[in-house]
Amino acid sequence: MELRKVLKAREAAGNPIRVGWVGAGRMLTGAITQTAQMKGMWNAVICDLRTESAVRAYEINGISKEDLVISNDVDEINAALDAGKSVVASDCKIMSQVNVDCVVEGTGNTNVGAEVAYRCIMNKKHIIMLNVETDVVIGPILDQMAKSAGIVYSVSSGDEPGLITELVDRWEGLGFEIVAVGKTPSSLGKLDYDATPDSVAEDAKELKVNPHFLVTFRDTTKTAIEMTSISNATGLPVDRRGMHGPVSGVVEMAQNFRLKSDGGLLDRIGVVDYAVPLKNPDGSVDFVNSVTPGVFVVIRAKHPQMQADLQYFDVEHTGEYYTLYTPYHLVTSEIPLSIVRAVEESEPTVVPTYGRLTEVIGIAKKDMMPGDVVDGGGGFTVYASNDWAYIAKEQNLVPFGLLDDAKVIAPIKKGEPVTFDQVEVKKDTVLYHLRELQDRLIPPTMPEDLEEMKK
Repeated sequence: MELRKVLKAREAAGNPIRVGWVGAGRMLTGAITQTAQMKGMWNAVICDLRTESAVRAYEINGISKEDLVISNDVDEINAALDAGKSVVASDCKIMSQVNVDCVVEGTGNTNVGAEVAYRCIMNKKHIIMLNVETDVVIGPILDQMAKSAGIVYSVSSGDEPGLITELVDRWEGLGFEIVAVGKTPSSLGKLDYDATPDSVAEDAKELKVNPHFLVTFRDTTKTAIEMTSISNATGLPVDRRGMHGPVSGVVEMAQNFRLKSDGGLLDRIGVVDYAVPLKNPDGSVDFVNSVTPGVFVVIRAKHPQMQADLQYFDVEHTGEYYTLYTPYHLVTSEIPLSIVRAVEESEPTVVPTYGRLTEVIGIAKKDMMPGDVVDGGGGFTVYASNDWAYIAKEQNLVPFGLLDDAKVIAPIKKGEPVTFDQVEVKKDTVLYHLRELQDRLIPPTMPEDLEEMKK
């Protein structure tokens, strides 16, 4: 697709892609701003419980509040859109019914993501998810439902899942063997599986972020979720529960992410993982020598000519293992790529092609007793890890996204994964019912199935 050509044609025809946004937080406000700079695109509707946030997203892009229509009435919204007026709404449930070409969900809330995605698919409207938290719980069933409806369900470009999936497609498509892929977030410079909103409060204040949000980065929750989405999209499983996560910079990547028989950490070729960044003597993250805040792909080249060519271009390597990386990921800038691809080509960016390959599970941060309540990601009680989905099923482990507000019914020890025998999860949500349907219709992908699917 020639992006510029397609969008210029839409601009010339007076038919811009109408985009509906669910969420106007830090990330989506950035994406909304990017879209506002593009030809052939229109931020038609912005929906947020805090209407002032949605209004601000318009105002910083030159549209005053007086020129907006603020409503949750579908007919009123559609009439406004037909008149060329941009809209602010606060009820995400209506977004599937308004006259936009594509909806982008970016709340990070699993239940909201499930509700919005399901409604969009039922109303045959393309849905782009900057909500990997929902994707790793019910992505396979949403993908199947979207295909049946003839529309696109996709995780977005720009964020690590989109970027890494695109890199895997490129380098595997070029004939290289993918050894390991992953991310090196700067937040893991202070890796702490026991992190809580209280323990990160001071840092959160300094960084001007929500402490719960910061916890998900410090305790590997966000990393486990994102790498699971990538796993299900690329067919690269985890090498072990929770992955390896070695301290690695550019030089160390190919040293660590290679087979044990060659001196590395891996039991198998072709996995998702992550790395902890290097540090300077003062304890700060070494951004010069680390792949931070970017992503990496370790490939293996066995052919002497391929090795000679990679070395000619100074690609860092250890033996026949080579490290390719980007030192950044530009999520707010690149979300529009998935929108255009969905609307113009009916093609997704990231979908769980390999089904239920990897599962996100919850590990207890502390001992819990009957009557306690699990507070989910970013809280005081659990952090996310991941494992093969078939192992999670065999061990009766609860998908991490279902642990929010789960009631403890049997003792849970710190450090152990949470099982369905230990908690009572909330069942009155769209997320739960879609997960239940997914469990019935889509079995976990077994190792022997994976090899067959890759042929």
